[in-house]
Amino acid sequence: MDTDEAPADATLRRMLREVRPEWSLREAAPADGGTDLVYFLDVETPDGPRECVLKACEFLDPEAFRPEPYLLTLADRRTSIPVPSVLGAVDDHPDLPAPFFLMERRDGEVRENGARELPADAMERIARDAGRWLGELHGLGEFERFGPIRLARDVEREPGRDGTDGTDETAGSIAVDGRTLAVGDAATDSWRDRVESTADDCLDDLRGRFADLEPDLRAFVEDRLDALPDGRAPDGGVAPVLGHDDYRLGNLLVDPATGETRAVLDWGNAHAMEAQYNLVVAEQYLSGWAAHGDPLRERVGTALREGYEETGELPRDPDAERRRELYLAVTRLFPLGWFSLWYGDFPESEREAVAERNRRAVLDLVD
Repeated sequence: MDTDEAPADATLRRMLREVRPEWSLREAAPADGGTDLVYFLDVETPDGPRECVLKACEFLDPEAFRPEPYLLTLADRRTSIPVPSVLGAVDDHPDLPAPFFLMERRDGEVRENGARELPADAMERIARDAGRWLGELHGLGEFERFGPIRLARDVEREPGRDGTDGTDETAGSIAVDGRTLAVGDAATDSWRDRVESTADDCLDDLRGRFADLEPDLRAFVEDRLDALPDGRAPDGGVAPVLGHDDYRLGNLLVDPATGETRAVLDWGNAHAMEAQYNLVVAEQYLSGWAAHGDPLRERVGTALREGYEETGELPRDPDAERRRELYLAVTRLFPLGWFSLWYGDFPESEREAVAERNRRAVLDLVD
């Protein structure tokens, strides 16, 4: 080992040996952006050189980070969603920055905030594929409750739920690669309660430039909450399914010319949620939070639903459209409440244009 080697490189070599002892590190480069540690590695293997990606926990709580490699493995083995294959994972380690995992490197470009720059047919393909893959994801199984996905080892199970004594890790969960994925402790039985709580928190945070929108948005949300059943399936409620809550261009590797999605990344925000809500979240992100009635949103939303119908079933009950309107309003609160975090680094003129687009979209929705 080179004595002038940076400590970071020495740590990366140890992390690589933890998951692939027969591999050696040639070069490493940190990825731009992101919240946790991500490195692109060039490694030497017994079969020759290859590229891979190392991701380690730095920003998230370890409990929130740990499920990601197993969610990737689940999608890789049981769906047609293009994801990087996981090459190894370490859940805990006494002196390395664990949890961490190693995955293959995929080709493609990240086009965050690029929905309007991509060709129309490319965006339609991205959305249609997204719908088809979300339908597959939602069909993998149902959970007991609504909330963030965790490893069962990090969840305190409640005695008596569904007739268990609290020791059965398989009830309302999905097993993969020797681990059990379950809903975390921050969970609720009622989807209506969860949506209402999310809306209240976001509405309470509307200050400054968007404070004047709060009364109309609150009235719009409250008028449609009764479209949500209070309870869980099969007792007249909705079923918690596995969803990808951050399906956006910033988490995709795509061919910008054709719209082929080569990888769906960042599974650290997976939740058990209602399927229609997941579709609305994806529509918001993939349309670039376009105004309602904007041709881009119409194309994206139509393609998304067409793709979903290939692998899933869209709701067609009398309250389905009112639920969709409710979800559009609740998710529309995200770029308002998190405006400084999402757009704080934009040039001032661009930031103001984004603020005005979001304001017009709210007024179009609640009018």
